[in-house]
This record gives sequence, structure tokens and C-alpha cells, in this order.
Amino acid sequence: MLTKTDLSQIRKVVREEVESESKNTLEELQAEVKLARIEIQKEIGGLKNKAKNLEVTLNKVQKDIKTIVSFFDKEYLQLRQKVERLEENLHLPPII
Repeated sequence: MLTKTDLSQIRKVVREEVESESKNTLEELQAEVKLARIEIQKEIGGLKNKAKNLEVTLNKVQKDIKTIVSFFDKEYLQLRQKVERLEENLHLPPII
């Protein structure tokens, strides 16, 4: 039969083993979390770069759209003036 001293020594050995394993597990988890964090930061950096590139492209597209709209607006106004002049010269009722 086990004595109290034996049980106490067993508890002490078990406690030491559990603490040792817990410490090892904690260190492993901390290392894995660090690596995961580094990987996530790299991915976020890449996403930031892609977002910047998209923003630059979007700004270019918006500028191009403004240019196109401005061009066609001027063309439309000139064409409208020509049609109105023709209607007036030919004594036609306005189309619009």
C-alpha cells in the first residue's frame, strides 16, 4: 500500500511533468502565433499595395471618363447648334 509520503512524491512528480509539458506547449503556441502574425502582416502589406494600385487605376479611369464626357458634351452642343441653325434656315419645327 502507498503511504502519504509516496502519494505526495507521486503528486510532486506529476505536477512537475504537467508544468513542464504546459510550459513546452505554451512556448510552441507562442512561436506558432508569432509566425502566423508575421504571415498575416505580410499578406496585409500585399493587400495594401494592391489597394493602392487599384486606387491609382480607378483615378486614371475616372479621369478618362471625365475627358470622354467633356469631349462628347462639347460635340453634342456643337451638333445641337448646327441642327437648330438648319431648322431655322429651312423653317422646320424644332425636333425637341
